[in-house]
Amino acid sequence: MARLFFDKPKGIILIDGIRCNGDRAKVGENFCMQYIPFDNSYRPVTYACNNKISSTNELCFIKHGKDYIVKFCPVKKPIGVDEQTYIQHFVDCPNSRSHCISCKCKEGHKIVVETENEIYYIDIPAKVINCDFKIASISEGQLLAIFAELDNGKTYVGILHYLDDYTPLLSLICDEIYCEEDGLIVYDRLDDTMARKCVRKICFCQDGFVEVSRHFEYACNHVYVDELIPYVFLESLNCRDDDCAQRCVAYSMKGFDFKAFFGDFLEICDCLEYTPFVVTLVYSGEGGFFTRTYKFTVSGGKITKVNLL
Repeated sequence: MARLFFDKPKGIILIDGIRCNGDRAKVGENFCMQYIPFDNSYRPVTYACNNKISSTNELCFIKHGKDYIVKFCPVKKPIGVDEQTYIQHFVDCPNSRSHCISCKCKEGHKIVVETENEIYYIDIPAKVINCDFKIASISEGQLLAIFAELDNGKTYVGILHYLDDYTPLLSLICDEIYCEEDGLIVYDRLDDTMARKCVRKICFCQDGFVEVSRHFEYACNHVYVDELIPYVFLESLNCRDDDCAQRCVAYSMKGFDFKAFFGDFLEICDCLEYTPFVVTLVYSGEGGFFTRTYKFTVSGGKITKVNLL
């Protein structure tokens, strides 16, 4: 007998035909699980377990002791052929190669850039609402800039160099972006305890784009109770907000190498039973996803000790 903890499901879950009304369920060695997304554009997921629980493309099981965290990854239903290309621009460049940009949604969303001889595909996570396409001639070839507004509220930015074929120089998805004479200012809103916003400046250097600076802005920058300090600290560590992470640590631990101690974790696991000052992190290894649990000692808003359980 094991327990399944469901990670932010956006649909109905049935175990052996019975609907689960909470965020967890007990299962035996053999069971059938069905997941029906609220969004009708996704396919339902069916999973049958015969003695051994294992992940699939649409279901991810993360082992935590004798229990499992379950993440749902349903796929989109096929889209009609008539909707394959829904945006198309053609840029005619006198005395140089002209380009066509298309937004397609067959077998996933893509932006396609092409000439009569070359073609380049860009995978994007959502449908394009509006797309701006600029081109500039340089000493060797052309620079093509793509700014696409997506229907998930994000913006895709891509810059390609074209000579004999397409070479990607920059490809990112962000919340906001602004062009300046010497580079790009990129804003990313982080869904964390502090409602943090990461602000990066990206400039062209030699044959590519590099991040030259970054800082953070906070929508919820106030004094937190001790129980929340481990979350503020780990979120800061994970997004490389080193200044905020250091403000959470007591002076006696300033020399401690937290990055080496915690390693490269993917995210904080927040779908297990809450225990004050105990936080579980999700990692990825050769054998799949796994978790580690840490216990923090916090006094006066500062971390004074942390142990691996």
